[in-house]
Amino acid sequence: MMNLGLRAHDVQIFDDVPNLAKQLKQLGFNSIQFAPRVSLQKTTQTGANVSFGLANQVKWDFAQQGVQIAVLGCYVNIIHPDEKQRAQALAQFKRYLARVTSFGGVLVGTETGSVDPDFNLTPANYKPEVVALAIKQIKAMAAEAEKLGVLVGIEPGVNHPLHDLTTTKQMLDEVASPNVKIILDAGNLATPAATDIVATIKQALDLFGDQIYAYHLKDFVMENGRPQGVPVGEGIADLQGAVKLIDQAQPGAYVILDETPQEQFTRSIERFKAMAEYK
Repeated sequence: MMNLGLRAHDVQIFDDVPNLAKQLKQLGFNSIQFAPRVSLQKTTQTGANVSFGLANQVKWDFAQQGVQIAVLGCYVNIIHPDEKQRAQALAQFKRYLARVTSFGGVLVGTETGSVDPDFNLTPANYKPEVVALAIKQIKAMAAEAEKLGVLVGIEPGVNHPLHDLTTTKQMLDEVASPNVKIILDAGNLATPAATDIVATIKQALDLFGDQIYAYHLKDFVMENGRPQGVPVGEGIADLQGAVKLIDQAQPGAYVILDETPQEQFTRSIERFKAMAEYK
């Protein structure tokens, strides 16, 4: 059975978890990616102030509606060019690792960031020394996760040091921690020359399938050399093929609909659910 989920902040209910949970249940989803920075922006001062008590309250509110946090989002720039901000990002991620079980989850997710603080597309992120810095940071995150018995989730992307599957496998081999997993968004790895997300997922399964914790799926078009999310069914991504492959390779895997444009939100969800009923 496909374990379909949503990014909680795509529902557009903020600082009101009980109502957010009710809406998620009405939409028919029982697993989510939850980012306090967005969904609890005012409550947590944009994600910076997350107490254990608040985390437990969020878990309780979701549990009342049968909703589980599959991924706790703490997307920070772990290779920020400013060393002070880089240290702050790492410290915040470690705080989330300490609180993830209070939220009712086991994994905290992030991307690997950019040497450009504005995240403009730059090949500087691919330099060996930048990749090495990202891996060093992930090693520190992994060490903390191992102490706490929780998981670090890393999401590769074309504008990050982990910009392709080969570099992702390099990271996994060098960090060598059972507490580091991958959040795979094949759309985030698309380039103008490689837009086949089914082929990307298949290759990832071959390279490090057992270390994939969750999948993000989105439809997209290529704009200025980068994938840009569009409503489901209006882009070039073979989402149906991706769903079939994931379901066959890893039954029950977390599959989270990502970057759902709000103007076509309901239609995108309906199409996404229909794809999961392909049998």
